[in-house]
Amino acid sequence: MEETLFYKWDGGIDPGFPEVVEAHDAYLVTADGDRLVDAAAGAAVANLGHSVSGVGEVAAEQLSEVAYISTSHFAHEAPERLTDRLVEITPDGLSAAFLVGSGSEANETAFKLARAYHHATGNPEKHAIVGRWQSYHGATLGALSASGNTGRRALYAPQLNEWPHIPPAYPYRWPYGGSAEEQAIAAAGELETTILQVGPENVAAFVAEPVSGASIPAAHPDPAYYREVRRICDEYDVLFIADEVMTGFGRTGEPFAIERYGVVPDMMSLGKGITAGYAPLAATMVSEEIARAFDADEGASFGHGHTFSANPVSSAVACHVLERYGPDVFETGRERGQELAAELETLVDHPMVGDFRRAGAMIGIEFVADRETKTPFDPSLSVGRQVYEEAMDRGAYTYPGSGSVDGHRGDHLMLAPPLTIDEAAVETVGRAVRGAVEAVYRELEGVRADGGRDTP
Repeated sequence: MEETLFYKWDGGIDPGFPEVVEAHDAYLVTADGDRLVDAAAGAAVANLGHSVSGVGEVAAEQLSEVAYISTSHFAHEAPERLTDRLVEITPDGLSAAFLVGSGSEANETAFKLARAYHHATGNPEKHAIVGRWQSYHGATLGALSASGNTGRRALYAPQLNEWPHIPPAYPYRWPYGGSAEEQAIAAAGELETTILQVGPENVAAFVAEPVSGASIPAAHPDPAYYREVRRICDEYDVLFIADEVMTGFGRTGEPFAIERYGVVPDMMSLGKGITAGYAPLAATMVSEEIARAFDADEGASFGHGHTFSANPVSSAVACHVLERYGPDVFETGRERGQELAAELETLVDHPMVGDFRRAGAMIGIEFVADRETKTPFDPSLSVGRQVYEEAMDRGAYTYPGSGSVDGHRGDHLMLAPPLTIDEAAVETVGRAVRGAVEAVYRELEGVRADGGRDTP
């Protein structure tokens, strides 16, 4: 059969990838018969594993009753029930939801809402969204404009909004002195500096992942950071958007990562774990104040929507999945994260590991050529990718990344298994990653011994 050109995408569907023919619990089975532990839950999506019971029946029943409606003209109980549930489980103060199809759409919605809200409340010049470098908020142009992942931004730079960015919440590489709290406050102060430089009258919102995702996996600051962010946003009438697309629904130990810090954002974008991978759906949660600004009685409206926003099938599946989350699942996720960290304890002092960080069931391992100076490897070595491939050969699918230092340099590996992963699978992941790191380290040592390239 002739290959279709558009079937092959960089980072997407590739005919050369292993073909998965079965998925159950925390395991993926390929057409070649390999049984892999899904140590990344896909892309930190399958929080409940691949065997949640009853999903097929719920989807089939909804498909047989009402598969689609235009939410511009009709209502349905499934998205209404889902919205009620989301308001119930998200932090107090978030009182409404806008349902969309993906995390990128959820962030786009938040950015447009920020602009529309300020326009409706008498601040029509406020438009800019402040983001952070080494962040990722989605693939669409608005979401990419707020993102600080330079590798993903580069090709599309001429099409992006020129929104400002501040340094990331990245304690391992912070230049600030003092205690952890003092460093956090200094880092958050970069937001105030930027708002003043751009002009408070021009800044609509600040967006951040409460715990960094795939660009700097599991990096998280002292709680003082977000307390200071909340203070700054309040002082300058800037909305705070917490991007919980990857970190929501128990990934970092709490139901939502922002709860680690004791602050409530003005908006929260959700995705991935909201259906645990069983259907495409995401949401933008908003505060009562923002929702009230678009009350029909106030004369303002939010002209925004997508064809599949709040579709009944995905909404019904999400309702079913959300009932499976609870204190026991979150506790299991925390325990499995601790167990996985214990399995990988020897890597904390490994010559190739600069930083080992964990938040709940998310682990980030940053690789360096020199631990003392924190010098990253030459990007051409693709160290993170090498570790990923070695781990795959040993039975564990992980999530590699690069560019954590400055968008170009910096290799890392993210582990984000299902919260429900069993102990045997945790042990398999531990062995695979330990073995992979050591194998790559020995290979790199061999290259140096032969007089090959070492570091930049």
